[in-house]
Amino acid sequence: MKNFLFLAILAWVSVLFHGQQAYAATGVDFSALTSTSSLSCVKNYGYDHAVIRCYIEAWGQNPGGKVDSNCYQNYLNAKAAGFTSIDIYWFPCTGRSTCKSPATQLNEIVSYVGANKMIVGRLWLDVEIDPSANNWPSTTSARTTLQQFKTALDNSGWKWGVYSSKYQWETITGSTTWVLDSSVPLWYAGWDFALNFNNFSPFGGWSKPTVKQYAGDQSFCSAGFDKNYYG
Repeated sequence: MKNFLFLAILAWVSVLFHGQQAYAATGVDFSALTSTSSLSCVKNYGYDHAVIRCYIEAWGQNPGGKVDSNCYQNYLNAKAAGFTSIDIYWFPCTGRSTCKSPATQLNEIVSYVGANKMIVGRLWLDVEIDPSANNWPSTTSARTTLQQFKTALDNSGWKWGVYSSKYQWETITGSTTWVLDSSVPLWYAGWDFALNFNNFSPFGGWSKPTVKQYAGDQSFCSAGFDKNYYG
């Protein structure tokens, strides 16, 4: 009985340490190649949603953008770990003449997912600044490029959403009030380690979010993750 009580307390403390509450829907996102054992550990902590990076700007080796080579293996590992809610995200190539068109980048993602028979819920367009790549050099060109992404995504028939933050949105587009498409879900970054939307401030036409990235760059289960709250 003492051993059982000790293990129960240890499990409870571990859950608290990793920011979980029994009633909260939570998940992780990640980009590096992550093992099934690490993802099983994450799943056992109660995280039910996984978002996997599937496209990168790759400005060094492939300046036009390319499918993330870890995407499919991470998908397989997540499935093997028991995740049934799996989304993917797209860190697009923008801001350079060498970038493939938004439609071409999206077609590469769609073809890759189809060829590998991946079943994913939603594709998230990652709208944030990469300081090392100057990927959004002007607000004027950013708005035009984002409209091109929206057109490609709408034409694809895929479920999609936007990942960003109020600061990133204002810096990239030049205004917190500029609207791309507020009818699609918003996944925002607000690293306050709280499982709620209390720190959300409207931007981009979104009056409320769908997902909150509440903690970033977290190391646990022998891997690196960002943590997300689904309300």
